Amino acid sequence: MADRISLLRRRMQELNLSAFVISSLTHLRYLFGFSGSNGLGVITEEHQWLITDRRYREQVKHEVHHAEVHIIQQDLFEPIKKRKLFSKGMRVGFEALHLNFRDFSRLQKAFPDVRLAATEYVIEKLTISRLPEEIEHTRRACELARRVWETILPVIRPGMTELDLSAEISYHSKKLGSERDAFEPIVASGWRSALPHGIASRKTIEYGELVVIDFGCVYEGFCSDVTRTVMIGQPSEEQRRMYEAVKEANRRAIAAAKANIPGAELDRVARDYLKEQGYDKAFGHSLGHGLGLDVHSLPRISPVSKDRIPADSIITIEPGVYLPEIGGVRIEDDILVHNDGAEVLTDIDRELIIIE
Repeated sequence: MADRISLLRRRMQELNLSAFVISSLTHLRYLFGFSGSNGLGVITEEHQWLITDRRYREQVKHEVHHAEVHIIQQDLFEPIKKRKLFSKGMRVGFEALHLNFRDFSRLQKAFPDVRLAATEYVIEKLTISRLPEEIEHTRRACELARRVWETILPVIRPGMTELDLSAEISYHSKKLGSERDAFEPIVASGWRSALPHGIASRKTIEYGELVVIDFGCVYEGFCSDVTRTVMIGQPSEEQRRMYEAVKEANRRAIAAAKANIPGAELDRVARDYLKEQGYDKAFGHSLGHGLGLDVHSLPRISPVSKDRIPADSIITIEPGVYLPEIGGVRIEDDILVHNDGAEVLTDIDRELIIIE
């Protein structure tokens, strides 16, 4: 945690910030180890504070070791005012994408003589290249996902609902050691499999349908994110062709991934192949995204991305094809980017699984 705070202080100097206010709960965990649901962080040149309420008085004793902890009754900004941590004319950065309007108004009212500076992606950019322990945590989250997949695969059958399968995923994830679902599991069958983010519904899974299953586990706060598509009964020629095209697009993109490749170029590897197969209009989302404490983080891997993929970053590769009349296929893997290639962390078979 101390190394992460040092990195943030260096970035604050570059941005000419005397202090930085952290409101994202994800970033509070990243910088301080705090996993509660209410808190505020403050970093100055000399101090690092974690402010939270009485519910977490005992919890912070176990989680927070590199910051001064302040327990409040109501107002998270009260300790800053009492200790006069912000002086007149200070330039104080805040997370524009995470500080809600109510708390921004409180901050503005509490410190009228401070120069508030809206920032975006300051901490997100610091987290792109992973420290060794962070990589190991993501490995463990990916291993949990593999074990969950092996556990739920025998459970999948025609006649069960998408919600049944989603519940099995969440249950076995926690039984196997995941802190929580990394996100609400996606289970989409038949016509709904053509919905890229088809959250599980009451629909019954039936013969002749593709089923897209997208889920993730969490270990020490770090997420995995994996998608596989199965077939209930024998696939039609078009369903099999869709599947093979997506599988090859996934393979090509993973093979092309390496440090410093532009995100748009990596996206193009998969997108151009799917276009060759006649599916250019059937792939409507980005190829992937960064993966860490947040399931969706930097760098971006999309046609319009301006990001480059640095060494030691962890990203997803998730091409898909979605045809409303036939269904959808997506195959997603998590990879660790090296200088000369990439390592697949989600060691799960990509061949089409047919469930009779």
